[in-house]
Amino acid sequence: MHVFNKKEFLELNRHKCSELHYLDFNGINIVLGEKSGELYSPFSAPFGGFSSLQKNPSLEIMENACEKLYEWLKEKNKKCHITLPPPIYNQSLVSLSFYSLQNRGFSIEYTDLNYSLNLSKPLQPNPDFCRNIKVALKKNMLFKKCKNNSENETAYEIINTNRKEQGYPPHLSFEELQKTGSVCDIDCFLLELDEIPIAGAYVYLTAPKIAQLILWGDKREYKKFRPMSLFAMRLAEHYKERDFYYFDLGPTSKNGIPNYGLSYFKHKMGCEITLKHTVHI
Repeated sequence: MHVFNKKEFLELNRHKCSELHYLDFNGINIVLGEKSGELYSPFSAPFGGFSSLQKNPSLEIMENACEKLYEWLKEKNKKCHITLPPPIYNQSLVSLSFYSLQNRGFSIEYTDLNYSLNLSKPLQPNPDFCRNIKVALKKNMLFKKCKNNSENETAYEIINTNRKEQGYPPHLSFEELQKTGSVCDIDCFLLELDEIPIAGAYVYLTAPKIAQLILWGDKREYKKFRPMSLFAMRLAEHYKERDFYYFDLGPTSKNGIPNYGLSYFKHKMGCEITLKHTVHI
């Protein structure tokens, strides 16, 4: 089970919806948060979807669960939106969920592209990406994992400033990140140049052996040195050395609307691309 479906995470964020509905259909579970009269999974996370007591439930079990969900929603007269995880979080369960939901009246609301690195394979960024790394390496930058709250806050402030400059602040405050750390393992990193922090990143350990990049950014005045290319590769190498299966860099679109610059960066890094569906009824 990924962390966004765990009760501790859901209860921590339950103030973001008016009501939580814990539903169990013979071992197939889903939690729906109610906002403005409509139901969402997730209501405050990158994705939600079903959890299962069995690692790979049968098609019949999943279709029965989706039928019961449909009947429950009809009885409540509620609209429902479900964002499924990318396939790296259990390809069989995600595929069964998508198929069975469609068979029970759900339709695609939008689809995002999700980018990840399969860490069981060699890291193979393309030549343009490698050239950017060489530019950064000439500056002798230091990659480090944060060891205390002061370093964590420094990383956050770099990210916060970066995102505000781009016109969208972080979706999580520093205080919210700290609270999330009580229910989810979070790693924080800095990239330094001449002992000056120039880039920061927050990574959730979202599922066993899967690390998910949640927030990152650099200082504008250092962009010419290509720090993010080096930072991205060092993050991937960090988790590869620790025998993680995947480094999930997340989507390059929001609500189906693409960010071409972000897509190009992750493509050059050598990421695999999968679909992350949001369905509704």
